[in-house]
Amino acid sequence: MEKKTYKLLSGLSFTSMLSIPIVTLTLMLSCSTSNSVREIRASRDPYANYVPPIKVKVPVTKDDALTKDLFMQSQSKRPNIELPYIEGQDKGQVVVAEQVTYTNAEAINEPKPDANKVLDLSQVQHLSEVVVTAKSRFTPEQNGRVNVDFVVRVPKELLSTNFRVTMSPKLLHNDSVVPLKTIVLKGQEFSNKQKQSYKDYEDYVNSIVDESQYDSVFVDYKGVEEDIAFQQNFYYNQYHKEWSRQADFEEWKTSKEDAEALMAAKQTGFDKKLYYENVRKAREKAMKEVAKGKDTTGFFAKYMKNVPKPDDLKKGRTVVEQKNDYRLDFYKEYSNRAKEQVLRDWATGKDTIGAYARYMKNFDKNLKTLMLEGEDLTRIPERFRDIYREGRAMNQIKNQYLTNQDSIEIAQSRYKFEDIALNEMKKERREEKRRELIIFPYEENTRLDTVIQTDRDFFFVYKQDYPVTPGMRRLRLAMNTKIDAIDRSSFVTPLSDTLSYFISSLSQLVDSTLISKTTTIHRDVYNTMVIYPKFATGKSTFNINYRDNKEQADKVLNTYRTFSGEGKLLMDSVIIRVSTALDGSYDDNIELSMKRANALKDYFIKSLGGNKADMAMIFKTRYSGEDWNTMARLIVKRTDMPNKSEILDMLTQAVNPDQCEQEIKKNYPADFKIIQDSIYPLLNKADIIFNMTRPGMAEEISVNTEVRLDYAQALRFLQDREYWKALDILQAYPDYNTALCLVCMGYNAKALDLLNDLKQTGNTEYLRAILSIRAGNDNEAIEHLIKACELDPTKAYRAPLDPEIAGLVRKYNLQDRLNSSANTPVSLPDQE
Repeated sequence: MEKKTYKLLSGLSFTSMLSIPIVTLTLMLSCSTSNSVREIRASRDPYANYVPPIKVKVPVTKDDALTKDLFMQSQSKRPNIELPYIEGQDKGQVVVAEQVTYTNAEAINEPKPDANKVLDLSQVQHLSEVVVTAKSRFTPEQNGRVNVDFVVRVPKELLSTNFRVTMSPKLLHNDSVVPLKTIVLKGQEFSNKQKQSYKDYEDYVNSIVDESQYDSVFVDYKGVEEDIAFQQNFYYNQYHKEWSRQADFEEWKTSKEDAEALMAAKQTGFDKKLYYENVRKAREKAMKEVAKGKDTTGFFAKYMKNVPKPDDLKKGRTVVEQKNDYRLDFYKEYSNRAKEQVLRDWATGKDTIGAYARYMKNFDKNLKTLMLEGEDLTRIPERFRDIYREGRAMNQIKNQYLTNQDSIEIAQSRYKFEDIALNEMKKERREEKRRELIIFPYEENTRLDTVIQTDRDFFFVYKQDYPVTPGMRRLRLAMNTKIDAIDRSSFVTPLSDTLSYFISSLSQLVDSTLISKTTTIHRDVYNTMVIYPKFATGKSTFNINYRDNKEQADKVLNTYRTFSGEGKLLMDSVIIRVSTALDGSYDDNIELSMKRANALKDYFIKSLGGNKADMAMIFKTRYSGEDWNTMARLIVKRTDMPNKSEILDMLTQAVNPDQCEQEIKKNYPADFKIIQDSIYPLLNKADIIFNMTRPGMAEEISVNTEVRLDYAQALRFLQDREYWKALDILQAYPDYNTALCLVCMGYNAKALDLLNDLKQTGNTEYLRAILSIRAGNDNEAIEHLIKACELDPTKAYRAPLDPEIAGLVRKYNLQDRLNSSANTPVSLPDQE
């Protein structure tokens, strides 16, 4: 027995041991297939809230960067900047200390069919090779700005269809760095990738659905229709259930009431039949008793004592109706009390779930006490009992219907929430995706942004102006360069060469010799003036009240008083020279001019007062009769005399003046009329010459030198281009430097008025040339410029530094003439 038991146990152990590896292997396979027990559970439970993780592959880049070759280039192969130089043209400014070597005759030349076309400095130029060794130049200041033009050169070794070259020039002034607009060169592949990145981002943005469109995009309308149909069917089924029960109840109730009414009628009929049979029997028996002569008093009542009276059918129906009304009123009252109790429980924080049903159970208990004459609920079918209790009628059945709110709630539950979550994720990652997709955004603030050919060096003439600040003497220019490849590798080249621009300005034409004011004082001075006193024809009497004689005489008197009073000059003599027109005879007019001169002398002596003898010595008279010279000069200026030349010939060849006058009158009456009306009145004049002496001066000439410190400060302001500060001081000194300041400020008319009053020098003529250019008079400008070079040979070398003069020289090819004029001996104008 033990042995058998042992074998049985051994068999069981072996089987168990054999099953363990099988189960283990099954679990391993299951886990390896589903990755985890959690995933197994999720696959079995479709409603489990589990999302399998997404594995992200770790990339390993083994390819070379596209910019590898750039690291192997020599330092000489870098984008650089150079001063502009255009072979065969004189456009631009002269480059100082510049050596230019061309290894190929191909240069920036204008096309032959349009040789006069002005070079467009914004266009891209392609050269075979150019080496510019100059690193500095003069740049002229004009209207407060200077040009800092330069040429950008990029070797073809740095260009690739997969590259973008970004060059960032910058101006350096003292400690300030002013970035200029960048130059961006792109290869075709780089440009295509950049455009594609924007298209990819646009597609990404367009794939994002706006919240206002969720109802049209992210709603499962098929499911919504199914849910609406389900709810509508549910509402109908609920109504149909109650409607059919109510109909069945009412049909059952009608049948029941008909049966009960029939039974009640039959019972009433049977009861009445029985009752009245007993009444008949009682009457018959009473009659028999009367016949026997017996007393029958109370016999009928005694006989009918145990016979029940039949109920009235109508009375019974009324009782039933009263009982039903009472039951319904009791139900309503009890229901209201149950609802009030539920509200009280809810207000005190009690659990009200199922409370109403609990309270209504007591109604059924109390209802039994209302069942009269043995009526019981068990006699009412179970499916009708609640209807019977409530006393519900057909019109009290309420149907449910689908509302707009129901439709909204159904639609909300049918949103494609996974798609919405993805859409929200896209919206939140919009900027992140922008940075991810648009690796190379479009460049801003660029001077040039273009797709280029990569098989040749690139050249670009960069034209730039810059405002000049006070005291600025030099600007420097350098350029940074970065090269980006479409694989996002990049390379920063060494900094370019630094160019220097030395600022030239008209303010450099300052004449510092004027700081010291030299004043030459003459002991003997004179002044002249002309008056036109009016006399009656052929008369010599001077009437102060005749026409404007008082005004004419006051000019002389006021001048005399000014010189002798305010001027503190000693009046040596006042010469009165009187002439007349050609009216009358020549001899009579000589005598007439003498008498008129004496008349004026007498009036002046009388008006000035003082010792008459002394005044008579001062005022001296001269007379010349008819003034033919003045008449000839006035005729020359006339433009309305067709016979002007013939008349002038007659005047120069005249022997007898009176006869010449008559011949002119006879031969040229129209011209003579003009002479008589317009010229004769101007011949009746008096030339007044004041001869004076400065008292206390022993020497004929005295020279005084004065150093003006404020003037020196004004010139410093002018050289620093602080023109308003300079003008505040210089306006008190109307000289060349003031005119220069006005020219620098653009006040051309005022500058010209001032220059007209100044002595002719190389400086003044140079400014006149500039003003003539600004006025559009090139011929006059050329005359002044050549004269300036004659008076000051250095102006021939100054011309290239001033843009207006340089433009004039280039336009008319004047450089050789200027150099020739500068080498010509200058004859200075006569000094008076």
